[in-house]
Amino acid sequence: MIKRFYNYYISDQRSLARKFKDVLGFVPRNLNLFKLAFYHKSMNSQNMRVDISNNERLEYLGDAILSTIVAEYLFKKYPTKKEGFLTKMRSKIVKRKTLNKVAESMGLDMILSEYSQGIMSQSMLGNALEALVGAIYIEYGYSKTRNYVIEHILMQHLDVHELEVLNDNYKSL
Repeated sequence: MIKRFYNYYISDQRSLARKFKDVLGFVPRNLNLFKLAFYHKSMNSQNMRVDISNNERLEYLGDAILSTIVAEYLFKKYPTKKEGFLTKMRSKIVKRKTLNKVAESMGLDMILSEYSQGIMSQSMLGNALEALVGAIYIEYGYSKTRNYVIEHILMQHLDVHELEVLNDNYKSL
């Protein structure tokens, strides 16, 4: 709590902390970890003061965590559906195109654009979202990450109607 207060009001990175608060709904304790989540490998690594120069490792971790959370969510949401349905639904949710749209809807482009030194590609948004999930997991653990993903990503930024269409399309196969 004190570290987040410091980051938001006193730190020389307080503008970044405030941007995180606006976009994510919280101020991270470890700003450098969350900053790294938005630092794509195509960007100049000289601006970072961390040991790892890009978000690939966080993206890797976040991809696995996100897939697990979505699988668990669908497993509980559809208790009578078979494995094939659950797999198709999960893959539709965690595919790059969907993650890019969700990241844009969340406003992650506002943070990513600060670290982009050229043209920002759409796939960089989805990569940043996965890396962000990895950073949340490292800072808060699985339970809080699961709650954040469900409440702030799936429920707020994933088109529920789109999921229903996916469900209907699966029935017709």
